[in-house]
Amino acid sequence: MAQVKTAQQNGAVAVCLRPLEEARHLADPYFYPLYETAANLDMAIAVHIANGNRAYCDLYRSSPASPVPMFRFPTVAACFTHLMSEVPQLFPKLRWGFIEASAAWIPWIYREVAIRYRSTGRKFSQDLFGEHNVFVTCQTNDDIPHILKFSGEHSLVIGTDYGHTDSASEVDAITEFNKLEGLTPAVKERILCHNPKTLYAL
Repeated sequence: MAQVKTAQQNGAVAVCLRPLEEARHLADPYFYPLYETAANLDMAIAVHIANGNRAYCDLYRSSPASPVPMFRFPTVAACFTHLMSEVPQLFPKLRWGFIEASAAWIPWIYREVAIRYRSTGRKFSQDLFGEHNVFVTCQTNDDIPHILKFSGEHSLVIGTDYGHTDSASEVDAITEFNKLEGLTPAVKERILCHNPKTLYAL
């Protein structure tokens, strides 16, 4: 926890975690002290595409589709696990970002959570992501008008992957996002400006 405090004192606004750490998922109570520290410091948890589970990585390393199941799918699963877990209730002020896995999966996760909440008697909110302080980075090739029906306009942030080049990189994402049709200027401003400021308490 000392590292988190030192990082925050030096300008950090989030704790970056992988969706899997060896045999632990992010709803494991092992991480609760970290979440408590982040919440007390008003820092977000940023779950970036990655994989800390050696066996999972070895399973997909030789797959022709390697990067997607190895790195992106665990991030989606981490969001689903988070929404199904007790973590949002235990740390209600903690904000979560799921980073660089696009946002196209949001309608699927939304429906899956809705089915499971209702089948177990849990109260389901139409504002699923907003109520759980979940933010997801979108890409300019996502069907954002459709996604917004499930995410709400307060839960998307733009992602550029600025700093290096790979399949998810789009250095001009902000410019290209502003060219998208089917979104009002107010919604664009929220995704480009207001939502990131809320996620990272800027």
